[in-house]
Amino acid sequence: MPRCRPACVICAGLFAFAVVSRAEDSSFQLEANSPQPYTAAYLGNGAIGVETAPLGTSGTRCFLADVYDETLGDVPRIASAPAWNEIDIYNGSHWLNAQAAHAPVGNYRQRLDMYDGVLRTTYVWVQDGRRITLHVEEFVSRDRGYAAAKRVVVTSGFAGEIKVRLSLRNWPPPKRYALARMDKLDAQAQRDPWLIWYPGYLQVSDVDARSASGRALLSLAARAPGAGVQIGEAVAVEWDKQLAAKIHKDGDGAWVEVTIAARPRVSYTFTKFLALSTPAAPLPGHERPADAADALRNAGWDKLLAQSMAAWHQLWETDILVDGNPSLQRIIHSMLFYLLGSTRPDLPISTGPMGLSSAGYYGHIFWDADTFLFPPLLILHPDLARPMVAFRSRTREAARKNAQANGFQGAMYPWETGPDGAESTPRFAGQNARYENHINGDVALAAWQYWLATGDRQWLQQDCWPILRDTADFWVSRVSYNAKQKRYEIGNVVAVNESLIGVKNDAWTNAIAKKNLELATAAAQLVHEQANPKWEQIAAAMYVPESDSALLWFPLDAPHSRQQTQEALQTMLNWIRRGETGAMMGGEFYPILAAQLGERQTIGQMVQPLSSAYLRAPFQVIAETPKNRNTNFITGAGAFLQQFLFGYSGLRLTDKGLEKQFDPVLPPGIRKLTLKNITVRGERKTMVFGPSE
Repeated sequence: MPRCRPACVICAGLFAFAVVSRAEDSSFQLEANSPQPYTAAYLGNGAIGVETAPLGTSGTRCFLADVYDETLGDVPRIASAPAWNEIDIYNGSHWLNAQAAHAPVGNYRQRLDMYDGVLRTTYVWVQDGRRITLHVEEFVSRDRGYAAAKRVVVTSGFAGEIKVRLSLRNWPPPKRYALARMDKLDAQAQRDPWLIWYPGYLQVSDVDARSASGRALLSLAARAPGAGVQIGEAVAVEWDKQLAAKIHKDGDGAWVEVTIAARPRVSYTFTKFLALSTPAAPLPGHERPADAADALRNAGWDKLLAQSMAAWHQLWETDILVDGNPSLQRIIHSMLFYLLGSTRPDLPISTGPMGLSSAGYYGHIFWDADTFLFPPLLILHPDLARPMVAFRSRTREAARKNAQANGFQGAMYPWETGPDGAESTPRFAGQNARYENHINGDVALAAWQYWLATGDRQWLQQDCWPILRDTADFWVSRVSYNAKQKRYEIGNVVAVNESLIGVKNDAWTNAIAKKNLELATAAAQLVHEQANPKWEQIAAAMYVPESDSALLWFPLDAPHSRQQTQEALQTMLNWIRRGETGAMMGGEFYPILAAQLGERQTIGQMVQPLSSAYLRAPFQVIAETPKNRNTNFITGAGAFLQQFLFGYSGLRLTDKGLEKQFDPVLPPGIRKLTLKNITVRGERKTMVFGPSE
């Protein structure tokens, strides 16, 4: 069977790539040629995330990192800002956005340029004999965490009146479910989780609106109920010709309506500049949002877009490149794009399963962050990975209180949490909060991986060691000793497969607990602290039953025979044949097992069904399962990318950094794998894996 080996390992500064504009690389371009069918993607910079819309002119949700409401009887919910990006058009008889995706449009094209971080939409709207051509561009600034912008160029095909409405308006309050009190969901909510995955609400105050020649400034303040978090939001509007404008405002926002005495083939440009002050992205120099928005407008569209694009281009200097399969390369880039859109250096919070794309899973933090989102970022962009583990360190005291409340020692990290680190699981899923305890080991392993990848001794001493110590102490109080079998066991847990409740000796829970105890002992020695002798004692005698879960092979690297590995792979192949691959997370690790065995053909049987079945048109948005509509599930992106970083490369994080642990093997049809400008222990390098000579 063909094998692969590292063709070269060289510093990025010495590696010469072909000098071409990567913006022209089709692997960064995703395109729709019809407004339907359509699954919304999102544009994000880690602090704010904005949903896309088919026509590009509708107001869409803008989700805010670290902003949650906390309403009595409900769980904390990630909040969406008042809608800032609507630009509605009136052709004399109809408003465009009132018809949404069903407006009569032709020559439609919407392109998501992932290299530049820009969404561009063009089409012709013809209704009641009136023809209007629209060109729409929108971006969320990558270099400024508080900024975004949208531009619409309106070209009339007739002589007559056109109106353009540019607004900043709050969303109506949601219909609430008392999830902190409900023992069981009603039948409708059980069928459709989006009924309960509504965004948190912001209460608006201090609405202001002003207009001058060719300009308007709309602003408001808002507060998240319960949490008390304050945000400020302002939109600076401009248009390019002398046009009549009228300002409106009420308690929910403000808007400006511009009237055009349109002439055929004449274009009119309208631009909105957003400044949004949040805890995750404060404004520079403590400016007021209105002043910041005005400064963005004065800087101008071209300058702001160029700076945002430059920041995206810098991110793309680190990349995963495959030679031989353009479709797979495009998938890799879409996975990276959506993952990067929900991460930012120095965020005060970790990242949820849907990132900043929606209010899916309420925006809560799960083990998805520690096990699936964190590891690929740790190698590609350590500064973007750090907030995930830093959040666990910051909220360790909340985890200690949670352990005490449940009758255990040490720290018990919550199954679901909001920004304060407290347990936030809905009451109907209370068994997960009490018994899905593998989360403790997941948090501990991520903390240790950060130490292995960075060699940051300050992190080890001040953050990693306390996490490992407290989570290990939890397991000491959680296990029981089976004197007859002379082993330690863990009873009554919810397994990784959450349909399995009240399980005794779940393989992953027991294995990650054992690993947690071993890591705590190792860390104690490194930081010259006293290890609890029970850690080593329990780890040595911990019972771990056999299982075909890929998680035991990776990331745990538990020893298995070749036959056991082949049996696990066969189990996954059987699931694939039956179309039962489940959520896009743990299943993505099975190709890594095949790589360990050097089974290239088996990898080929898995890569496509474990990726394309989850992608939704037109922008390769990731669904949680092949059949549901729970998007944008960036947990799947993080899981998928680990195949390339820790599977086909043969690389693993060890106490020496990133080392080869087995011979690399590439998927069929792939001639070369390049891990470009990855960072390990402060050293940036490019690693290239090609076919064996």
